[in-house]
Amino acid sequence: MKTLLVVDDEKLIADGLRAMLAEALEGRARVLCCYSAREAVNLAAENPVDVLLTDINMPNQTGLELHDELRRVRPEIQVIYLTGYSDFEYARKALDQHAFAFILKGEGDEFVIRTVEKAMGFTEEKEEIPAGPGEDYPGWIQDLHEYIQSHLSEDLSLSSLAEYCHFHPVYLSRTYREATGKTLSEYLTMVRLNKARELLRESRMSIGEIARCTGFATDNYFCRWFRKQTGESPQGFRKAR
Repeated sequence: MKTLLVVDDEKLIADGLRAMLAEALEGRARVLCCYSAREAVNLAAENPVDVLLTDINMPNQTGLELHDELRRVRPEIQVIYLTGYSDFEYARKALDQHAFAFILKGEGDEFVIRTVEKAMGFTEEKEEIPAGPGEDYPGWIQDLHEYIQSHLSEDLSLSSLAEYCHFHPVYLSRTYREATGKTLSEYLTMVRLNKARELLRESRMSIGEIARCTGFATDNYFCRWFRKQTGESPQGFRKAR
């Protein structure tokens, strides 16, 4: 059975998270709890910890420092940072330490549970499209890809995607690139182009309708973009097929 350790110097928050997660993970994981980084180090010495859910801003020793200390004895530990601070500096440090996720306090229970389950490997890994053979993206990236693919006509700016993931935009951008080897912009372009080609080949939708379905405000902008990507106009592509 895997072990989750919750650490927060605010006892009410720590106890609440422990109770909520113990119920959600019953039979699948032990949920331990403590109220300082030093206490967490001592507890982890006797209980191998698989996932650490820790506040960042704690007195005497921060969650970032706790992560460093526990990683020396358990390099494979997955760390989820829980914090009320969403500025770039915290996101950068979390990225440097290869944290699994960065959650802002106030997120709903379901999101916290889902993130912890992913860190523990309890969620099924789904085949990713258009991921190639051998690619094994983290669960949150697979969720993000599915969201993008089903919301192509909506706002998919970096800020809106970061809000969906509950990440800082800078953290999302850099972590995504590290995990996939491509930028979010490159992935968006690939998905939009694949969808546009599919609709041009297999549907009778007008160019304007296809433009809106793939997230473009005007026909002209879509046509210029499509030509830049493929070397031919949408009309030319459709005729040739």
